[in-house]
Amino acid sequence: MFKNLSLKNRIALFYSFTFSIVLLIIFAFIYYTVNYGINKTLYEILKEETNHHFDYVLHEPTLEHYVHPHEWEEVEHTDVALNPVFIAIYNQEFQLVENSPNLVQNKLEWNKNQKENAPYLANYNTVELLISQTKLIHHGEVVGYLVVGVSTKHNQLALGYLKTGLMIIFPLSIVMIFISARLIAGQSTKPVFSIIKTAKKITENNLSERITLPKNKDELYLLSITINSLVGRLETQLQKAKQFSADASHELRTPLAVVKGTLEILIRKKRTIEEYNEKINYTLKQVERLERLVEQFLVLSRVENNSIELKPSTFEVKNEVLKSIERFQVFLEEKQISVFTSDICTHSTENFKELFEIIIDNILSNAIKYSNLKGKITVSSFIKNNMYFLSFQDNGIGIDEKELQMIQNRFYRINTNSSPDHTGTGLGLNIATQLANISGIQLKIESQKKIGTIIFISLKLK
Repeated sequence: MFKNLSLKNRIALFYSFTFSIVLLIIFAFIYYTVNYGINKTLYEILKEETNHHFDYVLHEPTLEHYVHPHEWEEVEHTDVALNPVFIAIYNQEFQLVENSPNLVQNKLEWNKNQKENAPYLANYNTVELLISQTKLIHHGEVVGYLVVGVSTKHNQLALGYLKTGLMIIFPLSIVMIFISARLIAGQSTKPVFSIIKTAKKITENNLSERITLPKNKDELYLLSITINSLVGRLETQLQKAKQFSADASHELRTPLAVVKGTLEILIRKKRTIEEYNEKINYTLKQVERLERLVEQFLVLSRVENNSIELKPSTFEVKNEVLKSIERFQVFLEEKQISVFTSDICTHSTENFKELFEIIIDNILSNAIKYSNLKGKITVSSFIKNNMYFLSFQDNGIGIDEKELQMIQNRFYRINTNSSPDHTGTGLGLNIATQLANISGIQLKIESQKKIGTIIFISLKLK
């Protein structure tokens, strides 16, 4: 049942329950403190009255009176209604000698079963009395017996009124604290309902919605920031997924269309072996382009989803550069491009070898792609301040200043109208840039139109 209640009702009940326990403890403390004070006062009155008569008899030169002549004129000995004190005095034979005027009916008897000066409770004419009894001594001899009683009626009435008042106040206080706690809880949980309302608005098509931050920087403020941050990350990931899907669809469509169109042309009529070979070779190039495109998409996906396993290792920079050049030897020979590597320093470093290979391959691939026939690529390096600086320079078509600012964006390709053979996906430099950021490698591009491009990379040495 408690679980089915709303949050503000649960909070209100929790506070009411806690408050009721605290209130019970406070009320019990008040009641027992007052009760203790009243009883202590009664005992003090009883003791004072007993000592007064005991001392009077003890110090009298001759025993003419057991009581001071004006004693019975005091109000507490004549009145029954207002704080009465009852006194009865017996001689040595336990015969009543004197008693206070307010003992109008029965007398206070000496109780042989009770100890001296040990107060006890007894009833006198339906009035409860606190009684104490003691021997009266004159010159070392027991001359009589004193019985003193103090009424507890007014004290019991006061305690009764206090108890009744507390019993009335207790439930009323619980009801009031429940109502107050419910109102406060309602105000306190308003930001929660605001969060819920905003969260309901957040959908796949509306991830730009954000929760309004509360004014107070409390737990709800931190929760709102956390949810906004989570939604922001979801929005980023969804945008990446949509962008990836759109980019993949866009980039794969062209080579697939070329392959499909070429094959359709081949089956329309019989052709010579040379024609078949030409079309098949052309189709194979498109398939290779598709393969490279898929590989680069997979790398890009792994980078953006942080699924690349990064394991630093020690490797020699020059060896990796030479291996990359060897991998592109066929393309270099096809365009008759010369590569100069005499100025590469031999030195080891500790970094992510697999990522470094992809970065070098993409830079070299771009240099070959945009170099002119019989062009030249120069790879050189130098070491300074424990940093390894490596550069790739070509004398190709170059990039103008406007395009240079966007060349590292995904799928951006420079204007190649003057050179239609320069085809690509626009992913190479974007992948190289992202992997360089992951590896802590700095990458910089400088270029001039129709003069060439130079790409600098720098990384820390081992």
